[in-house]
Amino acid sequence: MTSIELFVQVFLDGVLLNLCVLGVLGRPKRHLGGLLLLSNLGVCLVSRLAGYSTNPVDYVVLPLDSFLFSPFLVLAVLLLNSIYFDSREGHILWGTVTQFSLFLLFREVCFVLLGLFGLSTGFWPIYGVRILSLLLWAALWCTGMLRWIKDQLEEGDIPLYIVAGNTFLVLLLILGVWKTPSLRDYLWLPILAAILALLVLVDGIVLLWDQNRIQFQRRGRLLEQYLPMVEELVESVRARQHEYNNRMMAISAAMVTSETLEEAQRKVAELAGQVSLETTDRELLKCDSKVLCGMLFGKVKQAQLHHIQLQISITGSFLHRSLSESDWVDLLGILLDNALEAASAGDLIFLQAEEEGDALCLLISNPCPPMSRTEMAQMFRRGWSTKAEQGRGYGLFNVRRMVEQHGGKIIVKNEEKNGQNYLTIGALVS
Repeated sequence: MTSIELFVQVFLDGVLLNLCVLGVLGRPKRHLGGLLLLSNLGVCLVSRLAGYSTNPVDYVVLPLDSFLFSPFLVLAVLLLNSIYFDSREGHILWGTVTQFSLFLLFREVCFVLLGLFGLSTGFWPIYGVRILSLLLWAALWCTGMLRWIKDQLEEGDIPLYIVAGNTFLVLLLILGVWKTPSLRDYLWLPILAAILALLVLVDGIVLLWDQNRIQFQRRGRLLEQYLPMVEELVESVRARQHEYNNRMMAISAAMVTSETLEEAQRKVAELAGQVSLETTDRELLKCDSKVLCGMLFGKVKQAQLHHIQLQISITGSFLHRSLSESDWVDLLGILLDNALEAASAGDLIFLQAEEEGDALCLLISNPCPPMSRTEMAQMFRRGWSTKAEQGRGYGLFNVRRMVEQHGGKIIVKNEEKNGQNYLTIGALVS
């Protein structure tokens, strides 16, 4: 093997190692990206030169020929990451674990795939695995998966730590079995499968527990946020009920004291003008979720501040659907905020929730110029927005993703209401 071949292999190893850490930890501090790349290349070069094997296939997965030296490589990279990245509790450690999990996953998957297609000799196991690993990294980057992993790491997501750690251990175990001829006995295959199954089971239990915990905590926060609005609504209804009772007594007295029928009709008409409960309040009281009731009441008051009327009609149930209360809050919040932002003073916005078979059909309509089917489809694309501000255009994209993940259907159409065109956006959720 020539020096050029060695350099190319080490260069591809260092680039992938560097890309993996950038994907999960972000940019290094003080714009030291160039030095970070050189450092990763240096680690890969030293690891490669420290090996005794002359077979380049032994360095395809990791730039090491011995499985026993893997901890030293991890520690060296961990030291580099602690130097180049801002340190927070557990962030660098688990970021490094995730980095190596991705590195091993890319390499081992590509190695196995090429072997399945009979490409296990010559160029393919040495250079093909390395090139395909870079392409696999690029695919994950384009899909946004790496950005999601980075966000979860920054939030200190414990399930991600567990999944990354278990994945790292399993992949290291597979590598160790492959690199140790004495362990390549068929008896190790069921043991390896059992360990893998156990770790997957543990990951599933932890993820389910954490999801339930997060949902419980979020519902508690939503109740804390919106219950005062529900209490305000109830007090408003009670005040109107008191006013109603007083006016009914006044109507009775007017009928007794009036000397003529015309006078009685006039007094009754004056007093009966404001005795009914507001339609919006009456519809809000039909909502079977206190959280949603409070949130909608808050949106009604927000609309009133901008001299916009929000007309609500609820004849269906929000609870016991595939969407949780917190999901409904997110969905309604995004759609109503978009409608309020698009509306002007004096406009009327419609919100309708009604049963449609076994599903709930939610529709929100606001005045809008007619839109083509192409424009309607573009509305739900990631990053699409009529505004120029950075970071916008994710609301409707998130709505579509949320609804489709739960087997629902997005509704968008032009409708004529009150002699003008309305844009209606909603969802059908079972």
